[in-house]
Amino acid sequence: MLDALTLDQMRIFVAIAETGSFRAAAARLSRVQSALSHAVANLEAELGVSLFDRSGHRPVLTPAGRSLLSDARASFSRQTQCARVLADLAGESNLG
Repeated sequence: MLDALTLDQMRIFVAIAETGSFRAAAARLSRVQSALSHAVANLEAELGVSLFDRSGHRPVLTPAGRSLLSDARASFSRQTQCARVLADLAGESNLG
């Protein structure tokens, strides 16, 4: 189930949660709104849970969405740390 979760899906999900709308997230990510809507719908189908309550004017995180948001942010933090380590290692190998 979570094996299919991609960094792009997490990036889209986090952007929507942080900006409070699909439109603002699309602008942040330089993507079209429909692509984000489609990506989230696919993600929700893969996970078997709703991540956003879309009954109001703005999407609101569900309990499952709130839980995934903290995990997604932690994953991005680990990814950033890994990228720094790899960049440092690449820099060291270029010096020798």
